[in-house]
Amino acid sequence: MRWIAGLFLVAHGLVHLAIWLPRPDAKAPFDVGRSPFAGEVRRLAVALALAAAAALVFGGLGLLVAAPWWIPATVAGAGISAALLVLTFNPWWLIGLGINAAIIVLALQQTG
Repeated sequence: MRWIAGLFLVAHGLVHLAIWLPRPDAKAPFDVGRSPFAGEVRRLAVALALAAAAALVFGGLGLLVAAPWWIPATVAGAGISAALLVLTFNPWWLIGLGINAAIIVLALQQTG
């Protein structure tokens, strides 16, 4: 089961790169570089996506090798991801917020 969870974290991290790194398509249903709260935030969104991806991939790899630092890396990555989703909020991101919340809760349960 650990390898499934580890690979899920790696994939979740890589999805951030697939969504935020490419230039937005004009036909896309929304612009991932715009914030309903702060306007144009593409540079910040890309930086947050890179940070979230790095932390989640690092956490996933840590989980795969049973390293003790996987939990803080994973919680940090999911937290950064949640901040990114709030910054570029769209109703489509509600599922992502739920995934990040579940990742944080499940990771923190492993500390006890």
